[in-house]
Amino acid sequence: KYSAANLPTGPRKKLGEKLFQSGNLSGLLEAMAIVSANHDGAPLSQVALNWCRAKGTIPIPGARTLKQARQNLEALDWNLSADEVRLLDEASA
Repeated sequence: KYSAANLPTGPRKKLGEKLFQSGNLSGLLEAMAIVSANHDGAPLSQVALNWCRAKGTIPIPGARTLKQARQNLEALDWNLSADEVRLLDEASA
């Protein structure tokens, strides 16, 4: 949803600037895009939810729209492979 060229507005803008300037976030987003492509272009939110599940947590996602709620629910329709978990772990390190 956001990128260095498309920062959030309001109070989250400064946080977004710091995250994208660090350079660490772009590698993780690239890894998430690879995983997304492996799963028919699944939204990055689904990649994130499945990564949390793969790490043994129980994510509690929020949703402001019906579309977001459906996407969150659809994240349960697929799982990350061990290689995908490793890719995301390495990109986030």
